[in-house]
Amino acid sequence: MKGSREKKINVDRLRTDLLNLRARLEKGFLPDTAWNGLQSDVPSTGHCAAAAAIVWETLGGSLVSAIVNDISHWFNRVQVDNQFLDLDLTGDQFGYPAVQIRPAEELYPHTRERSPSELNDETLRRAILLARRASLLEVAEALENRRQLLQLSPVT
Repeated sequence: MKGSREKKINVDRLRTDLLNLRARLEKGFLPDTAWNGLQSDVPSTGHCAAAAAIVWETLGGSLVSAIVNDISHWFNRVQVDNQFLDLDLTGDQFGYPAVQIRPAEELYPHTRERSPSELNDETLRRAILLARRASLLEVAEALENRRQLLQLSPVT
């Protein structure tokens, strides 16, 4: 998997851990952590890439995206035992359950794997702020280190 970070994941704990993570992130779902300052009746709107960066930093796996309702939507893919699962912590912005777990390629059609290098400065900044608000300080620090490394790299 391109850009994959492997961490051992226990399938029995995955849903509980994701529900707990989502509950923590909800505290930080504000316009300044949403893409382009989006506001909606659904607080997670515009937070998919930032949330996916946090999940990736927390669980490993891969970043993936798909077009959902004509919008690019980021989420995660992890391996549990011999199966790849797609995880989405912001599905409620499209009228789906907030936390979704499905076999890879079954959550949304035409999924494509993304490289962590595609997490641009703006997305990382939002993810760091969101992680801090959720008291995920180690995650925020790791994302800040990634952001600093990207700033040192030449623009190509």
